[in-house]
Amino acid sequence: MPEPIRERDREQVRRLHSEGRSRNEIARLTGRSAATVSKIAKAEGLTFSGGARVAAATEARRADAAARREQLADEALDGALGQVARTVGAETARDARDHATAARALTEVHARVAELARHSSNGSSGGSMLDRLADALLGPPAGGDREGV
Repeated sequence: MPEPIRERDREQVRRLHSEGRSRNEIARLTGRSAATVSKIAKAEGLTFSGGARVAAATEARRADAAARREQLADEALDGALGQVARTVGAETARDARDHATAARALTEVHARVAELARHSSNGSSGGSMLDRLADALLGPPAGGDREGV
């Protein structure tokens, strides 16, 4: 059973809120759950305005992810070109085939990651992020794309 909310808890929440602390930080410092801190804040007429910070952090993560996708696409294409070069100098037909297969796989990764980057930069919101990532890496499910299923 949760501990009842005491006046001491209310005072701590008011004080920490006035210092500009976040809900989760107040919860951590007081040893109370985030839900309890929210309940106290609501009763006290307090609000948490972390929206701008969250939006900035989300945008920074998006930019980082976009840069990482671009790097992955470049590395996949570089790897494919390296495999093509190895195909030419392969000692056996099997080695040549293996290098050609690797080059094809890396080329497909490059194309799919580049496509994902295009959709992400256009702000596409169709399907979940995991669905789009799976489609980019594995291709759409058999029988059509996720939107036309």
